[in-house]
Amino acid sequence: MKPSLKLTNAIHILIYIARADKQSSYSSKDIANSVNTNPSRIRALMSDLQNADIIKREGDHFSRPILAKPATEITMADVLKAVDPSSVTFPLDNKVNEECPIAQQVNPVLAGYYELFDESLIQKMKTVTFEDILKDVNERAGEPLCQVNGIENA
Repeated sequence: MKPSLKLTNAIHILIYIARADKQSSYSSKDIANSVNTNPSRIRALMSDLQNADIIKREGDHFSRPILAKPATEITMADVLKAVDPSSVTFPLDNKVNEECPIAQQVNPVLAGYYELFDESLIQKMKTVTFEDILKDVNERAGEPLCQVNGIENA
């Protein structure tokens, strides 16, 4: 099973949007080049982010996207819910041999534990804001890449 990259790609998009200078124009193709994916995937994720009020357009439908609220008010749980609402950290294997008595018990038992793990992860994700991510990106870059709430980060 291939893990979903929706959350990672959505955060990448948000960083791209946040760090773009206000005079620059860019397209989903430009962001797709940065993420190394196709523009339609970027547009789909941006649509999800817009529907969740995480990003918005500055003006009309063709204007550049911007953050819809301060980076301090966007949590990683918000982003995950926007782009991958049915995401689970540990999916169950639905291809087990249902005639095997062990296989009949594994998924029902693991489901409860996995649900606890997922709930714990979501609670932790609610404590990490997009501002935290931006600050870490800026620190790793060694130079300011964007402004967070109007304050340039080094």
